[in-house]
Amino acid sequence: MKKNHLLYIVLTSLATSFLIGCNDWTEPEAKTFPESIVSDEYYASLRAYKKTDHQIAFGWFGGWSGEGAFMKSSLAGVPDSVDVISIWDNGTNLTDAQRKDMHFCQTMKGTKILYCSIVTSVGAKLTPKNIEDNWKEMGYTSKQEAINTFWEYPADESDKQAVEASIRKYARAIVDTLNVYGYDGFDIDYEPIAGPYTGNIVKQYNNENFFFFIDELGKYLGPKSGTGKLLVIDGEPQRITDKPEIGTYFDYFIIQAYKPGSDANLDGRLIDGNVWGPALVSTFGDIMNEEEITRRTIMTENFEATDAAMNGGYAYTDRFGNKMNSLEGMARWQPQNGFRKGGVGSYHMEAEFGTSPEYKNIRRAIQIMNPSSHSLLKN
Repeated sequence: MKKNHLLYIVLTSLATSFLIGCNDWTEPEAKTFPESIVSDEYYASLRAYKKTDHQIAFGWFGGWSGEGAFMKSSLAGVPDSVDVISIWDNGTNLTDAQRKDMHFCQTMKGTKILYCSIVTSVGAKLTPKNIEDNWKEMGYTSKQEAINTFWEYPADESDKQAVEASIRKYARAIVDTLNVYGYDGFDIDYEPIAGPYTGNIVKQYNNENFFFFIDELGKYLGPKSGTGKLLVIDGEPQRITDKPEIGTYFDYFIIQAYKPGSDANLDGRLIDGNVWGPALVSTFGDIMNEEEITRRTIMTENFEATDAAMNGGYAYTDRFGNKMNSLEGMARWQPQNGFRKGGVGSYHMEAEFGTSPEYKNIRRAIQIMNPSSHSLLKN
């Protein structure tokens, strides 16, 4: 109750200083605002709101170019009140337009922009191209041998010290890459079963190497680092049953709860299990308390299909028999354990740009989750 009371005080004080009436960042209607409203004061209030304790809005963004009159390809076109955007695909070799687009959203809107990648083996996506393309000319018997040599990954995996050293070297290279491009953190797409995306870091049933990887990242990213930069995991974090301490390194567990259909399905993923494996609570419950796990959990829907993006997902029924589409259902979902969830989001959030108004479904979800912010937010 104290936290909720403090949030109310913070939001009320922001509203007092805002002095621009009852406009709403989360309103489902698109409006044209006078230039004077989108002011330094407005953006300062927006950034302050994002630092409050609230259920966040998240999305994976694809097809990013950061330019052109068509704002579907621009992060700046995403509603101001979206908290975290994870770049899916083309997240490196950024153009000037992309850098400016990202910088604007970070510095003015306070939006966290993450780099998302599937991690399987040491060297993935970071090995120099000349190593991968010219391994024969360099005298190696295979591309993998060339990659392993570059990253000092041992031919004999029984050399545990050498394996660990190589994995940690690769993790530091990822951090360096994030810093070069100016990202606010790293989103690990972890799917050892559903993918399956596996290698010498990610295995289906042995997470020892994955622990070395996360432990090194945790020095620079995530809640243990003290840097304010995010470390999140999406996909199947509930599969990390043999190394539950890994869970404490992440700011958020982002669950691909595609076409969930009901509150029961979401409760199962979080609490009860039997939906794509064990529940998050049973996986990490010996290391983290249930409220902490719940507050780090974000449920997401798949908007890759045009009709799903336009409609806000798929058919969904809550525990009381009320019917709606799934993104709204996720936003309204109150976990059965009584604790507050971390938030909601969507895969290919940019596909919702074509709704009328733009991004109407995520706007509505934000308004449902954070009704106390209604008098503060513009879009």
